Amino acid sequence: MSNSQSSPGQYLTNGSDPYNGQPYLSGFISLLLRAEPYPTSRYGSQCMQGNNLMGIENICELAARLLFSAVEWAKNIPFFPDLQLMDQVALLRMSWSELFVLNAAQCSMPLHVAPLLAAAGLHASPMSAERVVAFMDHIRVFQEQVEKLKVLQVDTAEYSCLKSIV
Repeated sequence: MSNSQSSPGQYLTNGSDPYNGQPYLSGFISLLLRAEPYPTSRYGSQCMQGNNLMGIENICELAARLLFSAVEWAKNIPFFPDLQLMDQVALLRMSWSELFVLNAAQCSMPLHVAPLLAAAGLHASPMSAERVVAFMDHIRVFQEQVEKLKVLQVDTAEYSCLKSIV
């Protein structure tokens, strides 16, 4: 086994408690939490600016960061790096949208962002009326999913578990 590959024992916790003595967290959940590439507070300040408004450029940048964060998270979770690259890519292609929704809800992305995301998407490439309707329906579903997760008041450990299930 080369040094770049992991062994099953590598994912055992080392006994330290970086999550403030929360005994209900299992070792595996702690590993999932450690896989988070950025603290949520880093996105939170960007999500909620002083006047609660964001420009299209900032929203697109935030969306790109949330998507990048999902990929980085996946690369850091136990056993994912052990998969063949083609399998990693296939899994991310199948689950990127769910991971994006979870990351958007976790960072408390304001719901007024959805119409701006739609405007940015419509501005980027002209679409037929039929495609516009389908696109706007996707934005509506996104908005509803983020709102449902916010209402549930999901904590960081729960978000990590949800992302690992996806």
